[in-house]
Amino acid sequence: MRSNDLAAPSTAQVASFESIRWAPSAGLLEQVGSVLQGSPAYALIGDQQDAFVRIREAAARHLSAPDSPPGNSPGPGADPATNGAVITVHGGPGSGKSALAIRLLGHFMRQYPKASPRFVTPSGTLRAHLLEAASGHPAARELFMPASSLRSAAHQAGAVVIDEAQRTVRTGGKMAPELAAVLKQVPLVVVFLDERQIIRPNEGTSVAEISSLAQTAGRRHHHLELTGSFRCQGSKTYTEWVDALLYSHPVPWTGQAGYDLALSEDPFQLQQWTDQATAAGHSARTTAGFCWPWTRTRPRGATSLPLDITITTPSPAGEPRVWEAAWNAREALTTPNGDPLAPHSQLWATHTGGHQQIGCIYTAQGLEYHHSGVIIGPDLTWENNRWTPHPEQSRDDKLRGLPPDQYLRYALNTYRVLLTRGTHTTRIHATHPATQRFLNTLINPVPVSCT
Repeated sequence: MRSNDLAAPSTAQVASFESIRWAPSAGLLEQVGSVLQGSPAYALIGDQQDAFVRIREAAARHLSAPDSPPGNSPGPGADPATNGAVITVHGGPGSGKSALAIRLLGHFMRQYPKASPRFVTPSGTLRAHLLEAASGHPAARELFMPASSLRSAAHQAGAVVIDEAQRTVRTGGKMAPELAAVLKQVPLVVVFLDERQIIRPNEGTSVAEISSLAQTAGRRHHHLELTGSFRCQGSKTYTEWVDALLYSHPVPWTGQAGYDLALSEDPFQLQQWTDQATAAGHSARTTAGFCWPWTRTRPRGATSLPLDITITTPSPAGEPRVWEAAWNAREALTTPNGDPLAPHSQLWATHTGGHQQIGCIYTAQGLEYHHSGVIIGPDLTWENNRWTPHPEQSRDDKLRGLPPDQYLRYALNTYRVLLTRGTHTTRIHATHPATQRFLNTLINPVPVSCT
């Protein structure tokens, strides 16, 4: 085979190969950064802009200047008493966390390309939308990384932005070692999270936990709060009403905050409302608690989705009616003519046809749409003046076997997310009759309207 002259690589050659770092050219970084920074979707106002300025100042202290030699060592002006900085940014639904995270990534890419900035998120849905927002740029897939790439980011990047950090999977009840490695090793880490959006028992991290690890590693920790509201018509009143409904003492909705909230009598009315909004050119989606089976596969060549969701409801004539709907599709589905029928689940909230399926917590978290319909399923009911959990009604394998007192936390967090996706309007229907009657004492039902 004429291979007598072949030899194993030397130790030095192996070490050199293992130390290779993927690094897109500065031109690629600047181009994608320009796309992100130039998008009006990522404009910053209020405390977003204040946080942006503060984090830019930290970057100037802890990242190498653009014309500095490659490496992760701090540039001029760095504080010699610290090994870098970890910044946590906490904010509720619609506070602008993701918009700020994207703008920061764009800034790092343009100002500190040699820091090889990366954006990491445990949310596959959010990552799919970010890749799409980057206009399919070939560098985007390496810039927007899944949580499984945290270890790689710890070795490659000098600046890491982590969004939806509360979704990070824990190991043995402790912070994932991959996340800990990033917090200990990367010169500048910015972590965005909302502790009330932890929706599984094996997920979650807290500001206190991150702060403790950073201090143990000899790093500076800065904490910022985003208190504004850029969803729900900019109405903090609505998000505060949702928090009171779920976590403390429910109060009547006054309707004085410029946000349109009402009940739907049944899922048929909710579907009609969603169809009308879509026909009027608005983005409208309906989500539900994960209380019905989800058929993950379909026969080859199928042109429809299984109607897994079935809700029996009384009709005006007194006869029960059965409403049926499909969950968001696992894979994109088209008609025999090739027209889009159902988008991939990760793009369900924004692509054509998505309004015809029902979304769940995993395809709605981190996203928003103009009109939001929410079905509160039988896993959470209002009984004896309190929320009562029913984990046996859940179809989520990670939650179904939990004791009721543990399940309650995740159910409340799940519905908090679903109830805060609409930018202008929310309609609610509860499948449990007593829960629907309770909500009727807080929210006045209105005729179907999408204007």
